[in-house]
Amino acid sequence: MFAKERQSKIEQLILERGSASVLRLSQMFNVSEVTIRKDLDELQKGNRVVRTHGGAVVKYQSRPDWCFQNLAVVCLEEKQQIARKALEFIEDGDSILMDGATTVRELAVLINSSELKNITIITNSIELAQTFDREAIEVILVGGSLNPKLNTVTGPIAERNISYINVDKCFIGISGIDEAFGFSTDEFSDAAIKLNICRSSKQSFVLADHTKFSKRYLAKVFDLDGEANYIITDKKCPGIEYAAIEKKIQIIFADS
Repeated sequence: MFAKERQSKIEQLILERGSASVLRLSQMFNVSEVTIRKDLDELQKGNRVVRTHGGAVVKYQSRPDWCFQNLAVVCLEEKQQIARKALEFIEDGDSILMDGATTVRELAVLINSSELKNITIITNSIELAQTFDREAIEVILVGGSLNPKLNTVTGPIAERNISYINVDKCFIGISGIDEAFGFSTDEFSDAAIKLNICRSSKQSFVLADHTKFSKRYLAKVFDLDGEANYIITDKKCPGIEYAAIEKKIQIIFADS
């Protein structure tokens, strides 16, 4: 395999998984760790990944150009693990608000295939609403302005509709979690929806894989000790000050 081809495959793998270690990449591509380090250095020079001690992570911007299809494949195994843990908190008869995040959609898939009964799902996501096909699940789609990139509805009408709702639980995704800045996302309209969803819920769960920690995006949603009750994530990662975050909000680790 030529170096450029290998680097392209490494970049795609890091995009899908959120991060990768030099050792793991060396084993996968059957080349030396020195070669992998050179590959990662080249990718960083091209502004395509960010080098870390022992590997590399996805490069992020405060206002990335995301779409649902691209986000759906990033850290898919971690999202499914988080969704399985989140499902444990849902009971028969629950009314639930869910946003259009890809991790939340993985939870929707599990709810639809479960034996849960008398569930009411309210969402601003067209993609998520179409996931459900069981009679035991009532689906209510919030109206508003269409965001074609994420296949969701946002804006003042959607915010107002959500503010008139009172549900048992909500599940939202998030782009960034920072000890000082709080929860954030890349669009103001999306941030407003997430805030209103949490305010309309008795219990609020933020679903976020490990790559979302120590990141800040353009639009702040709320503080860590603000509207949400729990963060559900996949695992602990070196370098993240979880203890400081847990002073403000409870973190549930799916692998524990």
